[in-house]
Amino acid sequence: MAIKATNLFRMVVNPNNLKRRLRKWGSTTKIFSRNWMGVIGLVMMVTIIILAIIGPDITDYDPYGFFTIDRNVRPNWDHLLGTNGYGQDVFTILLESLRVSLLVGVVAGSLTVLFGTTIGVASAYIGGWVDTLIMRITDVILVLPALPLMLVLASIAPLLVDKIPWIDIVPQWFIIASIYIIVFWPVSARLIRSQALSLKQRAFITGAKASGASRTYIIFKHILPNVFPLMLTMIITSMRQAILYEAFLSYLGLGDPLTWTLGQMLHNAQVHAAFASGNWWLFWPPGIAIGLITLSFAFVGMAFDEIVNPRLRQR
Repeated sequence: MAIKATNLFRMVVNPNNLKRRLRKWGSTTKIFSRNWMGVIGLVMMVTIIILAIIGPDITDYDPYGFFTIDRNVRPNWDHLLGTNGYGQDVFTILLESLRVSLLVGVVAGSLTVLFGTTIGVASAYIGGWVDTLIMRITDVILVLPALPLMLVLASIAPLLVDKIPWIDIVPQWFIIASIYIIVFWPVSARLIRSQALSLKQRAFITGAKASGASRTYIIFKHILPNVFPLMLTMIITSMRQAILYEAFLSYLGLGDPLTWTLGQMLHNAQVHAAFASGNWWLFWPPGIAIGLITLSFAFVGMAFDEIVNPRLRQR
C-alpha cells in the first residue's frame, strides 16, 4: 500500500529519527574537528563570509560612487588598499567583490549539484530508455571542453537581450551562474546516478518495494538520505569551482562591467595596465582573495571527504 504524504512527513519529524540524526551529527562534528585542515578552512571561510556581509558597514566609501578620490593612490591610512584608475577605494571594492563572487559560487554551485542530483536519481531509479537518453545527453556535454563551451555561451548571452524581453532584468552574474549550471550539471548527475544505482540494488530498497512503498517514499526516505553526504561534498567543490570560472570569464571581459566581482577587479587592473605600471594594489588583493576562497573551500571539502569516506580517516 502506498505511503501517504502525511505519513511520510511524520516519519521525517519522528522524535526517534531526530535523535538518531543528532547523534550522527555529533559524530560527524567530532570527525571534522580532528581534521586541522578542515578547521582552518572553515575559519577562513567564515571570516571571508563575515567580511562580505558586513563590508558596507566597515568602510566610508561607495564601491559604485562618484570618482572624487585621487586616482591610483598607493595604500595609506585613509585607503588601506589604495585607489584604482577611477579614483575608487580598492578596499571597499574588494569587500563588494567578495559578496558578489561568493553569491555566484553559492547559487551556481548549489543549483548545479541539486539539478544534477535530481536528474541522476531520476535516471537511476526510472531506468530504461529514460536513463539511456539522459546519459547520452550528459555524454555529449561532458565530451565538450568546459572552458571553450563557457566562453561561447557567455559571448552568446548578450545577443539574447534583444530576443528575450525579460533577460535584460536578469543580473549578469546570474547569467554566468546559469552558464556554469548548464556546463557542469552532468558531472554531478553521473556521480549521483552511479551511487543511486548501487543503492537501488540493496536489500532495504527491495524490501521497501515489496512492502508496497511508493517511488516518492523510496527516493526521499532511502535514496536521497544516502546520497546526501556525497551531495554535500560535491556542493562545496562546485562552489569553489564556480567562483574560479566566474573570475576567469570576468577577467576576459565577459562579466558585467557595472558589477564588481573579483574577476572584474582583475579585468580592471589589466585595462589600466596595473601589471606594467607596478600598481600592485590593483591585482594582488583580488588575486589573494581568490586564492584564499578556493583554499578554504578545498580544505573544507577534503574534511567532508574524510567524513564520507571512512578509509580516508587517519588511524
